[in-house]
Amino acid sequence: MASSNTTTAYNKDDRQSIVEYASMLIGSTLRESTDAEEIADIKRSKGSFGEAVEYYYFDLKNNSDSAPDFKEAGIELKTTPLKRNKGGALSAKERLVLGMINYMTVVDETFETSHLMEKADDILLISYLWEPDKDPLDYEVEIVELISLSELPKGDLSQIKLDWETVVNKVRNGRAHEISGSDTLYLEACTKAANAQARRKQPYSDIEAKPRAWALKASFMTAMSNRILEGMQSIERKASEAGLDLLGLVKKRFAPYYGMTEQELGERFGYITPGKRKPKNLCALITRRILGVSDDAKIEEFEKAGIVPKTMRIKRNGTPKESVSFPKFDYFELAATPFEESDFATYLDQKYLFVIYREDEEGEYRLSEVVFWQMPEDDLEEAEHCYEEMRSRVNNGHAEDSVKATENRCCHVRPHGRDSNDTLPTPQGDQVVKKCFWLNAQYLKTEIAKLTQK
Repeated sequence: MASSNTTTAYNKDDRQSIVEYASMLIGSTLRESTDAEEIADIKRSKGSFGEAVEYYYFDLKNNSDSAPDFKEAGIELKTTPLKRNKGGALSAKERLVLGMINYMTVVDETFETSHLMEKADDILLISYLWEPDKDPLDYEVEIVELISLSELPKGDLSQIKLDWETVVNKVRNGRAHEISGSDTLYLEACTKAANAQARRKQPYSDIEAKPRAWALKASFMTAMSNRILEGMQSIERKASEAGLDLLGLVKKRFAPYYGMTEQELGERFGYITPGKRKPKNLCALITRRILGVSDDAKIEEFEKAGIVPKTMRIKRNGTPKESVSFPKFDYFELAATPFEESDFATYLDQKYLFVIYREDEEGEYRLSEVVFWQMPEDDLEEAEHCYEEMRSRVNNGHAEDSVKATENRCCHVRPHGRDSNDTLPTPQGDQVVKKCFWLNAQYLKTEIAKLTQK
Protein backbone atom coordinates (compact mmCIF):
# COMPACT_ATOMS: atom_id res chain seq x y z
CA MET A 1 0.00 0.00 0.00
CA ALA A 2 1.13 3.53 -0.70
CA SER A 3 0.87 6.52 1.57
CA SER A 4 -1.27 9.44 0.49
CA ASN A 5 1.31 12.03 1.56
CA THR A 6 4.44 12.59 -0.48
CA THR A 7 5.21 15.51 1.83
CA THR A 8 3.90 15.54 5.38
CA ALA A 9 1.01 18.02 5.77
CA TYR A 10 1.80 18.79 9.43
CA ASN A 11 4.78 19.29 11.71
CA LYS A 12 5.61 16.03 13.50
CA ASP A 13 7.54 17.95 16.16
CA ASP A 14 4.65 20.29 17.00
CA ARG A 15 1.81 19.01 19.20
CA GLN A 16 -0.59 21.75 18.13
CA SER A 17 0.12 21.07 14.46
CA ILE A 18 -0.58 17.35 14.94
CA VAL A 19 -3.87 17.96 16.74
CA GLU A 20 -5.02 20.60 14.24
CA TYR A 21 -4.25 18.30 11.33
CA ALA A 22 -6.02 15.40 13.04
CA SER A 23 -9.08 17.56 13.71
CA MET A 24 -9.56 17.98 9.96
CA LEU A 25 -10.77 14.35 9.96
CA ILE A 26 -13.88 15.17 12.02
CA GLY A 27 -16.99 14.61 9.91
CA SER A 28 -15.08 12.91 7.09
CA THR A 29 -13.85 9.46 6.10
CA LEU A 30 -10.56 7.96 4.98
CA ARG A 31 -11.97 7.60 1.47
CA GLU A 32 -12.57 11.37 1.41
CA SER A 33 -9.34 12.35 3.19
CA THR A 34 -6.75 10.02 1.63
CA ASP A 35 -6.07 8.04 -1.53
CA ALA A 36 -6.55 4.72 0.28
CA GLU A 37 -8.42 2.23 -1.87
CA GLU A 38 -8.81 -0.68 0.55
CA ILE A 39 -8.51 -1.54 4.25
CA ALA A 40 -7.97 -5.05 5.58
CA ASP A 41 -11.13 -6.72 6.91
CA ILE A 42 -11.67 -5.15 10.34
CA LYS A 43 -13.25 -8.38 11.65
CA ARG A 44 -10.07 -10.33 10.97
CA SER A 45 -7.62 -7.57 11.85
CA LYS A 46 -9.04 -5.33 14.61
CA GLY A 47 -6.21 -2.83 14.24
CA SER A 48 -6.56 -2.35 10.50
CA PHE A 49 -8.47 0.94 10.69
CA GLY A 50 -5.93 2.47 13.06
CA GLU A 51 -3.06 1.26 10.90
CA ALA A 52 -4.72 2.85 7.85
CA VAL A 53 -5.11 6.18 9.69
CA GLU A 54 -1.44 6.07 10.67
CA TYR A 55 -0.20 5.19 7.21
CA TYR A 56 -2.52 6.96 4.81
CA TYR A 57 -3.40 10.08 6.78
CA PHE A 58 -0.41 10.74 9.04
CA ASP A 59 2.26 9.20 6.81
CA LEU A 60 3.57 7.08 9.71
CA LYS A 61 5.18 3.72 9.05
CA ASN A 62 3.44 0.85 10.87
CA ASN A 63 5.74 -0.92 13.31
CA SER A 64 5.73 -2.67 16.69
CA ASP A 65 8.01 -0.08 18.30
CA SER A 66 6.93 0.68 21.91
CA ALA A 67 7.84 4.36 21.47
CA PRO A 68 4.98 6.87 20.89
CA ASP A 69 3.65 7.05 17.33
CA PHE A 70 4.66 10.73 17.14
CA LYS A 71 8.06 10.27 18.81
CA GLU A 72 9.23 13.87 18.61
CA ALA A 73 6.03 15.21 20.20
CA GLY A 74 5.59 12.31 22.62
CA ILE A 75 2.03 11.57 21.44
CA GLU A 76 0.48 8.10 21.16
CA LEU A 77 -2.22 7.66 18.49
CA LYS A 78 -5.27 5.57 19.42
CA THR A 79 -8.30 4.93 17.22
CA THR A 80 -11.46 3.49 18.71
CA PRO A 81 -14.92 2.64 17.33
CA LEU A 82 -18.24 4.07 18.42
CA LYS A 83 -21.60 2.50 17.62
CA ARG A 84 -25.11 3.86 17.55
CA ASN A 85 -27.44 1.99 19.91
CA LYS A 86 -31.09 1.22 19.28
CA GLY A 87 -32.14 4.51 20.88
CA GLY A 88 -29.86 6.49 18.56
CA ALA A 89 -27.22 7.46 21.13
CA LEU A 90 -23.51 6.86 20.55
CA SER A 91 -21.59 4.47 22.77
CA ALA A 92 -18.12 2.94 22.74
CA LYS A 93 -18.03 -0.35 20.86
CA GLU A 94 -15.10 -1.66 22.91
CA ARG A 95 -12.58 -0.86 25.63
CA LEU A 96 -9.50 1.24 24.87
CA VAL A 97 -6.39 -0.89 25.37
CA LEU A 98 -3.42 1.12 26.66
CA GLY A 99 -0.63 -1.43 26.99
CA MET A 100 0.36 -4.86 28.29
CA ILE A 101 0.90 -5.54 31.99
CA ASN A 102 4.28 -6.95 32.92
CA TYR A 103 3.58 -8.90 36.13
CA MET A 104 7.29 -9.16 36.95
CA THR A 105 7.96 -5.40 36.94
CA VAL A 106 4.60 -3.77 37.79
CA VAL A 107 4.96 -4.85 41.44
CA ASP A 108 7.91 -2.43 41.81
CA GLU A 109 6.07 0.56 40.33
CA THR A 110 4.02 3.32 41.90
CA PHE A 111 0.94 4.56 40.11
CA GLU A 112 2.37 8.04 39.45
CA THR A 113 5.59 6.67 37.90
CA SER A 114 4.06 3.55 36.35
CA HIS A 115 4.51 2.35 32.79
CA LEU A 116 0.75 2.88 32.38
CA MET A 117 0.95 6.59 33.22
CA GLU A 118 3.95 6.97 30.95
CA LYS A 119 2.12 5.21 28.12
CA ALA A 120 -1.13 7.13 28.62
CA ASP A 121 0.33 10.57 29.35
CA ASP A 122 -0.59 11.99 25.92
CA ILE A 123 -3.04 10.14 23.69
CA LEU A 124 -4.45 11.49 20.45
CA LEU A 125 -7.85 9.81 20.48
CA ILE A 126 -9.67 9.42 17.17
CA SER A 127 -13.16 7.93 17.52
CA TYR A 128 -15.05 6.80 14.43
CA LEU A 129 -18.59 5.55 13.87
CA TRP A 130 -18.55 1.82 13.19
CA GLU A 131 -21.45 0.60 11.07
CA PRO A 132 -21.79 -3.13 10.30
CA ASP A 133 -22.66 -2.84 6.62
CA LYS A 134 -20.18 -0.11 5.69
CA ASP A 135 -16.76 -0.40 4.13
CA PRO A 136 -14.22 0.77 6.78
CA LEU A 137 -13.05 3.40 4.31
CA ASP A 138 -16.46 5.04 4.80
CA TYR A 139 -16.46 5.10 8.63
CA GLU A 140 -17.00 8.72 9.67
CA VAL A 141 -14.72 10.25 12.30
CA GLU A 142 -16.75 11.73 15.17
CA ILE A 143 -14.16 12.80 17.76
CA VAL A 144 -10.55 13.96 17.75
CA GLU A 145 -9.27 14.76 21.24
CA LEU A 146 -5.88 14.95 22.96
CA ILE A 147 -6.29 13.25 26.34
CA SER A 148 -4.00 12.46 29.26
CA LEU A 149 -4.77 10.29 32.28
CA SER A 150 -2.87 12.69 34.53
CA GLU A 151 -5.10 15.58 33.42
CA LEU A 152 -8.44 13.87 33.93
CA PRO A 153 -10.79 15.33 36.57
CA LYS A 154 -9.58 14.53 40.10
CA GLY A 155 -12.42 12.13 40.78
CA ASP A 156 -11.61 10.14 37.63
CA LEU A 157 -7.89 10.03 38.35
CA SER A 158 -8.49 8.96 41.97
CA GLN A 159 -10.69 6.08 40.83
CA ILE A 160 -8.23 5.01 38.13
CA LYS A 161 -5.43 5.04 40.72
CA LEU A 162 -7.56 2.88 43.03
CA ASP A 163 -8.31 0.50 40.15
CA TRP A 164 -4.58 0.27 39.32
CA GLU A 165 -3.69 -0.44 42.94
CA THR A 166 -6.42 -3.09 43.21
CA VAL A 167 -4.93 -5.01 40.28
CA VAL A 168 -1.29 -4.52 41.26
CA ASN A 169 -1.94 -5.56 44.87
CA LYS A 170 -3.35 -8.86 43.60
CA VAL A 171 -0.09 -9.41 41.71
CA ARG A 172 1.92 -8.47 44.82
CA ASN A 173 -0.08 -11.03 46.80
CA GLY A 174 0.61 -13.80 44.28
CA ARG A 175 -2.96 -13.71 42.95
CA ALA A 176 -2.51 -12.48 39.37
CA HIS A 177 -4.42 -15.58 38.23
CA GLU A 178 -7.46 -14.31 40.17
CA ILE A 179 -7.67 -10.89 38.50
CA SER A 180 -11.13 -10.14 37.10
CA GLY A 181 -12.70 -7.29 35.15
CA SER A 182 -15.28 -6.99 37.94
CA ASP A 183 -12.53 -5.93 40.40
CA THR A 184 -12.47 -2.36 39.10
CA LEU A 185 -14.65 0.51 37.86
CA TYR A 186 -12.87 2.63 35.22
CA LEU A 187 -9.52 0.95 34.50
CA GLU A 188 -9.39 -2.80 33.98
CA ALA A 189 -6.87 -5.54 33.41
CA CYS A 190 -8.40 -7.21 30.37
CA THR A 191 -7.26 -10.55 28.99
CA LYS A 192 -5.15 -10.17 25.86
CA ALA A 193 -3.56 -13.16 24.18
CA ALA A 194 -3.50 -14.98 20.86
CA ASN A 195 -5.30 -17.95 22.42
CA ALA A 196 -7.16 -18.82 25.63
CA GLN A 197 -4.42 -21.21 26.79
CA ALA A 198 -1.65 -18.58 26.92
CA ARG A 199 -0.19 -17.94 30.38
CA ARG A 200 2.57 -15.79 31.92
CA LYS A 201 4.68 -16.10 35.04
CA GLN A 202 3.97 -13.92 38.07
CA PRO A 203 6.57 -13.02 40.72
CA TYR A 204 5.01 -14.29 43.96
CA SER A 205 3.31 -17.51 42.91
CA ASP A 206 4.11 -20.59 40.86
CA ILE A 207 0.62 -20.41 39.29
CA GLU A 208 0.80 -18.86 35.85
CA ALA A 209 -1.75 -16.16 34.98
CA LYS A 210 -3.53 -15.08 31.82
CA PRO A 211 -1.76 -12.29 29.90
CA ARG A 212 -3.56 -9.00 30.57
CA ALA A 213 -3.42 -5.42 29.37
CA TRP A 214 -4.40 -2.12 30.94
CA ALA A 215 -7.57 -0.76 29.34
CA LEU A 216 -10.15 1.93 29.93
CA LYS A 217 -13.52 0.19 30.12
CA ALA A 218 -16.00 0.66 27.28
CA SER A 219 -18.38 2.36 29.70
CA PHE A 220 -15.70 4.92 30.61
CA MET A 221 -15.00 5.55 26.92
CA THR A 222 -18.74 5.99 26.29
CA ALA A 223 -18.97 8.57 29.07
CA MET A 224 -15.87 10.37 27.82
CA SER A 225 -17.36 10.52 24.32
CA ASN A 226 -20.69 11.79 25.66
CA ARG A 227 -18.93 14.44 27.73
CA ILE A 228 -17.12 15.68 24.64
CA LEU A 229 -20.24 15.57 22.45
CA GLU A 230 -23.07 16.32 24.88
CA GLY A 231 -22.09 16.81 28.49
CA MET A 232 -23.37 15.03 31.62
CA GLN A 233 -23.95 15.81 35.28
CA SER A 234 -21.51 14.61 37.94
CA ILE A 235 -22.11 14.07 41.65
CA GLU A 236 -20.85 17.21 43.34
CA ARG A 237 -18.50 16.41 46.22
CA LYS A 238 -18.13 18.32 49.45
CA ALA A 239 -14.61 18.97 50.69
CA SER A 240 -15.01 16.16 53.26
CA GLU A 241 -15.86 13.69 50.44
CA ALA A 242 -12.84 14.40 48.23
CA GLY A 243 -10.94 11.24 49.21
CA LEU A 244 -13.85 8.79 48.94
CA ASP A 245 -14.05 6.20 46.18
CA LEU A 246 -17.35 6.03 44.30
CA LEU A 247 -18.94 3.34 46.47
CA GLY A 248 -17.86 5.18 49.62
CA LEU A 249 -19.39 8.39 48.28
CA VAL A 250 -22.68 6.67 47.37
CA LYS A 251 -22.89 4.95 50.77
CA LYS A 252 -22.27 8.24 52.58
CA ARG A 253 -25.07 9.93 50.63
CA PHE A 254 -27.57 7.11 51.30
CA ALA A 255 -26.74 6.53 54.99
CA PRO A 256 -28.99 9.30 56.42
CA TYR A 257 -32.04 7.73 54.76
CA TYR A 258 -31.62 4.12 55.90
CA GLY A 259 -34.75 2.79 57.61
CA MET A 260 -37.17 4.96 55.60
CA THR A 261 -39.86 3.46 53.37
CA GLU A 262 -40.32 4.26 49.70
CA GLN A 263 -43.49 6.20 50.62
CA GLU A 264 -41.67 8.26 53.25
CA LEU A 265 -38.81 9.04 50.88
CA GLY A 266 -41.23 9.96 48.10
CA GLU A 267 -43.01 12.39 50.41
CA ARG A 268 -39.73 13.82 51.72
CA PHE A 269 -38.48 14.65 48.24
CA GLY A 270 -41.82 15.95 46.97
CA TYR A 271 -42.63 13.16 44.53
CA ILE A 272 -45.69 12.03 46.52
CA THR A 273 -48.19 14.75 47.34
CA PRO A 274 -51.97 14.72 47.91
CA GLY A 275 -53.85 14.50 44.62
CA LYS A 276 -50.70 13.69 42.65
CA ARG A 277 -50.17 10.28 41.07
CA LYS A 278 -47.08 8.42 42.32
CA PRO A 279 -44.42 8.28 39.58
CA LYS A 280 -43.79 4.79 38.14
CA ASN A 281 -40.05 5.39 38.42
CA LEU A 282 -40.25 6.68 42.01
CA CYS A 283 -37.29 4.66 43.32
CA ALA A 284 -35.06 5.80 40.44
CA LEU A 285 -36.03 9.43 41.14
CA ILE A 286 -35.28 8.98 44.85
CA THR A 287 -31.84 7.56 44.02
CA ARG A 288 -31.01 10.58 41.85
CA ARG A 289 -32.26 13.05 44.44
CA ILE A 290 -30.17 11.41 47.19
CA LEU A 291 -27.10 11.67 44.94
CA GLY A 292 -27.89 15.30 44.18
CA VAL A 293 -28.40 15.11 40.40
CA SER A 294 -31.31 16.19 38.21
CA ASP A 295 -34.22 13.82 37.61
CA ASP A 296 -33.39 13.30 33.93
CA ALA A 297 -29.60 13.72 33.96
CA LYS A 298 -27.08 11.04 33.11
CA ILE A 299 -24.82 10.54 36.13
CA GLU A 300 -21.29 10.97 34.80
CA GLU A 301 -19.58 8.70 37.34
CA PHE A 302 -22.09 5.90 36.65
CA GLU A 303 -21.78 6.25 32.89
CA LYS A 304 -17.98 5.99 33.08
CA ALA A 305 -18.08 2.86 35.20
CA GLY A 306 -21.00 1.31 33.30
CA ILE A 307 -23.08 1.33 36.49
CA VAL A 308 -26.83 0.76 36.26
CA PRO A 309 -28.88 1.63 39.39
CA LYS A 310 -31.35 -1.13 40.26
CA THR A 311 -33.88 -1.14 43.10
CA MET A 312 -33.95 -4.49 44.91
CA ARG A 313 -36.79 -5.31 47.31
CA ILE A 314 -35.67 -8.18 49.52
CA LYS A 315 -38.24 -10.33 51.34
CA ARG A 316 -37.69 -11.43 54.93
CA ASN A 317 -36.31 -14.79 53.73
CA GLY A 318 -33.58 -12.97 51.77
CA THR A 319 -35.04 -13.63 48.31
CA PRO A 320 -35.64 -10.70 45.93
CA LYS A 321 -39.34 -9.88 45.61
CA GLU A 322 -38.94 -9.30 41.88
CA SER A 323 -36.60 -11.12 39.51
CA VAL A 324 -34.21 -9.06 37.40
CA SER A 325 -35.13 -9.09 33.72
CA PHE A 326 -33.40 -7.75 30.62
CA PRO A 327 -34.94 -6.29 27.44
CA LYS A 328 -36.82 -8.71 25.19
CA PHE A 329 -34.78 -10.37 22.47
CA ASP A 330 -35.42 -10.68 18.74
CA TYR A 331 -35.53 -14.34 17.64
CA PHE A 332 -33.70 -13.67 14.37
CA GLU A 333 -30.97 -11.71 16.15
CA LEU A 334 -30.60 -14.36 18.85
CA ALA A 335 -30.29 -17.11 16.25
CA ALA A 336 -27.52 -15.28 14.39
CA THR A 337 -25.51 -13.80 17.28
CA PRO A 338 -22.99 -15.70 19.45
CA PHE A 339 -22.93 -14.88 23.16
CA GLU A 340 -19.79 -12.74 23.12
CA GLU A 341 -21.35 -10.40 20.52
CA SER A 342 -24.81 -10.31 22.12
CA ASP A 343 -26.68 -7.57 23.96
CA PHE A 344 -27.14 -10.06 26.80
CA ALA A 345 -23.36 -10.32 27.28
CA THR A 346 -23.17 -6.52 27.32
CA TYR A 347 -25.85 -6.30 30.02
CA LEU A 348 -24.03 -8.87 32.17
CA ASP A 349 -20.74 -7.03 31.78
CA GLN A 350 -22.27 -3.97 33.42
CA LYS A 351 -21.84 -3.15 37.07
CA TYR A 352 -25.07 -2.60 39.03
CA LEU A 353 -25.79 -0.36 42.00
CA PHE A 354 -28.28 -2.38 44.01
CA VAL A 355 -30.35 0.01 46.13
CA ILE A 356 -31.76 -2.47 48.65
CA TYR A 357 -35.09 -2.17 50.47
CA ARG A 358 -35.68 -4.96 53.02
CA GLU A 359 -39.06 -6.18 54.25
CA ASP A 360 -39.69 -5.57 57.96
CA GLU A 361 -41.99 -7.49 60.33
CA GLU A 362 -45.01 -5.42 59.23
CA GLY A 363 -44.41 -6.11 55.54
CA GLU A 364 -43.03 -2.62 54.83
CA TYR A 365 -39.94 -2.31 52.62
CA ARG A 366 -37.32 0.01 54.13
CA LEU A 367 -34.13 1.37 52.56
CA SER A 368 -31.39 -0.83 53.97
CA GLU A 369 -28.09 -0.54 52.10
CA VAL A 370 -26.42 0.05 48.73
CA VAL A 371 -23.89 -2.28 47.09
CA PHE A 372 -22.14 -2.60 43.75
CA TRP A 373 -22.50 -5.94 41.95
CA GLN A 374 -21.12 -7.35 38.72
CA MET A 375 -21.51 -10.94 37.60
CA PRO A 376 -18.29 -12.86 38.40
CA GLU A 377 -16.35 -14.18 35.40
CA ASP A 378 -16.99 -17.83 36.34
CA ASP A 379 -20.73 -17.15 36.39
CA LEU A 380 -20.53 -15.52 32.96
CA GLU A 381 -19.65 -18.95 31.59
CA GLU A 382 -22.82 -20.35 33.17
CA ALA A 383 -24.86 -17.49 31.69
CA GLU A 384 -23.30 -18.22 28.30
CA HIS A 385 -24.58 -21.81 28.54
CA CYS A 386 -28.11 -20.47 29.09
CA TYR A 387 -27.84 -18.10 26.14
CA GLU A 388 -26.37 -20.66 23.75
CA GLU A 389 -28.95 -23.28 24.77
CA MET A 390 -31.80 -20.86 24.03
CA ARG A 391 -30.10 -19.89 20.78
CA SER A 392 -29.87 -23.55 19.82
CA ARG A 393 -33.56 -24.09 20.53
CA VAL A 394 -34.51 -21.13 18.34
CA ASN A 395 -32.32 -22.38 15.50
CA ASN A 396 -33.83 -25.87 15.81
CA GLY A 397 -37.40 -24.60 15.63
CA HIS A 398 -38.20 -24.81 19.36
CA ALA A 399 -38.34 -21.11 20.29
CA GLU A 400 -41.38 -21.82 22.44
CA ASP A 401 -39.25 -24.04 24.72
CA SER A 402 -37.64 -21.67 27.25
CA VAL A 403 -34.54 -22.46 29.32
CA LYS A 404 -35.93 -22.92 32.84
CA ALA A 405 -34.39 -21.77 36.12
CA THR A 406 -33.94 -25.45 37.05
CA GLU A 407 -31.66 -25.89 34.01
CA ASN A 408 -29.19 -23.11 34.81
CA ARG A 409 -27.77 -21.85 38.10
CA CYS A 410 -27.69 -18.16 37.06
CA CYS A 411 -30.23 -17.42 34.36
CA HIS A 412 -33.42 -18.50 32.67
CA VAL A 413 -35.79 -17.41 29.91
CA ARG A 414 -39.47 -16.64 30.21
CA PRO A 415 -42.16 -14.52 28.50
CA HIS A 416 -41.90 -10.75 28.57
CA GLY A 417 -44.92 -9.70 26.55
CA ARG A 418 -48.25 -8.09 27.48
CA ASP A 419 -50.07 -11.40 26.96
CA SER A 420 -49.94 -14.59 24.87
CA ASN A 421 -50.85 -12.60 21.76
CA ASP A 422 -47.81 -10.30 22.10
CA THR A 423 -45.48 -12.22 19.78
CA LEU A 424 -42.47 -11.97 17.48
CA PRO A 425 -41.62 -14.01 14.34
CA THR A 426 -39.00 -16.75 14.43
CA PRO A 427 -36.58 -17.86 11.67
CA GLN A 428 -38.95 -20.76 10.93
CA GLY A 429 -41.83 -18.37 10.19
CA ASP A 430 -44.06 -19.00 13.19
CA GLN A 431 -45.02 -16.49 15.89
CA VAL A 432 -43.83 -17.03 19.49
CA VAL A 433 -44.58 -14.90 22.53
CA LYS A 434 -41.94 -12.25 23.30
CA LYS A 435 -39.29 -13.44 25.74
CA CYS A 436 -36.23 -12.20 27.58
CA PHE A 437 -33.43 -13.46 29.82
CA TRP A 438 -33.84 -13.23 33.60
CA LEU A 439 -31.44 -13.65 36.53
CA ASN A 440 -32.58 -16.42 38.86
CA ALA A 441 -33.99 -15.18 42.17
CA GLN A 442 -32.07 -17.80 44.18
CA TYR A 443 -28.85 -16.86 42.41
CA LEU A 444 -29.41 -13.19 43.29
CA LYS A 445 -30.22 -14.14 46.88
CA THR A 446 -26.81 -15.81 47.18
CA GLU A 447 -24.95 -12.96 45.46
CA ILE A 448 -26.59 -10.23 47.57
CA ALA A 449 -25.89 -12.21 50.75
CA LYS A 450 -22.17 -12.31 49.81
CA LEU A 451 -22.08 -8.54 49.36
CA THR A 452 -24.08 -7.52 52.42
CA GLN A 453 -22.29 -9.88 54.82
CA LYS A 454 -18.85 -8.44 54.08
